Amino acid sequence: MSKTIFKESIFGTELKYSKAQKGSLSAKFNYVFFNYNGAANSSISYEMLEGLQPGKNYTWNLIYQQTLANNIQLNLSYDGRKSGSNKIVHVGNVQVRAFF
Repeated sequence: MSKTIFKESIFGTELKYSKAQKGSLSAKFNYVFFNYNGAANSSISYEMLEGLQPGKNYTWNLIYQQTLANNIQLNLSYDGRKSGSNKIVHVGNVQVRAFF
């Protein structure tokens, strides 16, 4: 009987630029390496690996926030990830908030 091995290594960087009364831009990039010899297509491995694959994985995101008026805020976000030999996954989000 073989033991299931799980080891995770994460290296990343994050940058943020803000300007008063204008907005902010933040960027994040991570390299994630999983050493995992269990069943890769099970619900347990999906949770343990956070949806990524054993081996090399890359994740990144960009967030832009701007105040349009005294009570209206615009948020734009983009997330991407590359897992193993899978195609790149892109996810975007736009949000407008009104404060009363």
